[in-house]
Amino acid sequence: MFRIPILLFFILLPAMLTAAETDPDSAAVTDTLNTRVRVYEVFGMDCPGCHGGIEKLVNKVPAVINSKANWEKQELRIWIDPAKDVKDEDIIDAIERANLTPGERIK
Repeated sequence: MFRIPILLFFILLPAMLTAAETDPDSAAVTDTLNTRVRVYEVFGMDCPGCHGGIEKLVNKVPAVINSKANWEKQELRIWIDPAKDVKDEDIIDAIERANLTPGERIK
């Protein structure tokens, strides 16, 4: 009777821990990488598929370690190497090249 819940616990626990370690949104990862995070408003993302193009273009900007777009929140989160500097204009240019409309820098 209790075998299935216990078995599921031991199967799901490692998967959950691994996801937390590799997810860029995880505080542990951003602290470990010692990165700076910037968040921008981005308008024009209408579906889940829209985020791939903008992430690809923003990741090409020097000093950007990773980026993650969220079409539901209409935002772009960027992890930047703290030893390097990135101008907002470079990020805005990448957003515009993805045929999206940049908004304000939130963070």
